[in-house]
Amino acid sequence: MDNPQVFVWPIIMLVFFGGYMLWMKSRTQSAMAGLGPAMHSFFARTGFRYAQLPPEPIDAHVHLAMQEASNYSAGNRVIHYVRNFHGLPIHFRQAYQYSGNTYSISCSWSAALAAPARIPFQIADRSLSSMGKAVREAFSNTTRVWNPKFPHTVTTGMPHIDQRFVVLGHDPAAVQWLLQQNPALVAALTQCVEVDLWVDGCDAVFSDPSQKNMTAAMGGTVGQMALGFDYGKRMDMSIPVHERMSEILALAARASQ
Repeated sequence: MDNPQVFVWPIIMLVFFGGYMLWMKSRTQSAMAGLGPAMHSFFARTGFRYAQLPPEPIDAHVHLAMQEASNYSAGNRVIHYVRNFHGLPIHFRQAYQYSGNTYSISCSWSAALAAPARIPFQIADRSLSSMGKAVREAFSNTTRVWNPKFPHTVTTGMPHIDQRFVVLGHDPAAVQWLLQQNPALVAALTQCVEVDLWVDGCDAVFSDPSQKNMTAAMGGTVGQMALGFDYGKRMDMSIPVHERMSEILALAARASQ
């Protein structure tokens, strides 16, 4: 045999990949075993429940979460949770849609208003509507869909808002007054990594399709990779984000009335 290493190397690689696949299988099984307690803790601490099920018993929601994870496959999928946040129903939706060669995702928190908004408005990061956005998308082969909801741009007179955000509304003076009179809402928004909040005639909505706020809470992309299959930590670290978004919607709903 002139070059035995030619045969030995593929054998080494087969052993390596075989061991890696066994390790991944054991990690996945271990992760699934930890998912149930993680989801039970998440539902209990946040009050979120699957919108399509009665609120109780909580074990039914844990069972559905486990079932969805066990049967996961590429394809259209929607997750819809709802919670009662100090009397205000908050809906959390994630959607994954496939159409031909296009894959789209969405993620939002929303709340129905008790009465039509007196002062509709939208506030969003300028990066969502800038020329730089088009350049970034051209190089990344992705598109972040963003649409202005109202016709008039608002100058709030608050530099930390006007520099970072684009603010829109039907009545610029009224929107300016609303933001100046609600410092808690403004402070909560400035703590977010990316903002697209609007209050229209019927709803208050915070949209974050790229889940940048959730990713940041988990330590960024590197942090998420480090978390790996630890669903308990993932769910725990998501809770402050859900709390902040629920608080923002409650503040926005009250301010617009």
